[in-house]
Amino acid sequence: MKTVLWVALLLVVPMGAIAEEQNTSLQMMVEQQVALRDELAKGPKDLTPRQVGIMRKAQDEFFRLVEGKTTMDQLPIHEKVKVENALERINAQFVNTNAARAGQEVCWREKMTGSKLQVTRCGTQQEIDQAREGARGFLDKPKICVPPGCGA
Repeated sequence: MKTVLWVALLLVVPMGAIAEEQNTSLQMMVEQQVALRDELAKGPKDLTPRQVGIMRKAQDEFFRLVEGKTTMDQLPIHEKVKVENALERINAQFVNTNAARAGQEVCWREKMTGSKLQVTRCGTQQEIDQAREGARGFLDKPKICVPPGCGA
């Protein structure tokens, strides 16, 4: 559940937008990464050990680059790029989790029954998976009517 909260936080507050604003305080990003590091130390359930390793390596680079800095303006352009890339690597590992995929919005085209028209439907991946499981359950039901429940 906490991992889902962090995924939502990372998706709501895009790191790239924060890093591009002039005179932006790094304090919020540093606090977020410290909290994330604490969460990683507890052993997140949705992340593989490889993903945790990638995130820790990116966080080490992030902390090394921003050490002693208070704004993005204090960083040379090549270090700003490195900070942005480190944050994107961290975010990419969260986006690659099952929890993030379940909440991801997905749209598809389908034909309406009895018509040649197609409509666009949208929903979260979790909703699509639930509908798919419901359809499988319906198809798995026996189709043969055996008395006494057939109405005969």
